[in-house]
Amino acid sequence: MRVYDLASSKLKLTLTGHVSAVRSIVLSERHPYMFTCGEDKQVFCWDLETNTVVRKYFGHTAGVFSLALHPRLDVLFSAGRDSTCRVWDMRTKH
Repeated sequence: MRVYDLASSKLKLTLTGHVSAVRSIVLSERHPYMFTCGEDKQVFCWDLETNTVVRKYFGHTAGVFSLALHPRLDVLFSAGRDSTCRVWDMRTKH
């Protein structure tokens, strides 16, 4: 994934991790985290202060296409082509 500065349109950094197309990105309003998911069946939690993956959430058996965060709890939702919606505790990997 590439992150650009919107004001200057310049590339700020490149984040690597997914091995297939990224389908959704969601930013936490409460933590310095960004969550991504993709066709590689994976969900990543990125620490935006260090620009590294701090957690990987496994369990989907097909591509993951949608993410959402609970507004007050540390809960992440992911939905995929495997017809499941998974609920994750952001503080752990479960």
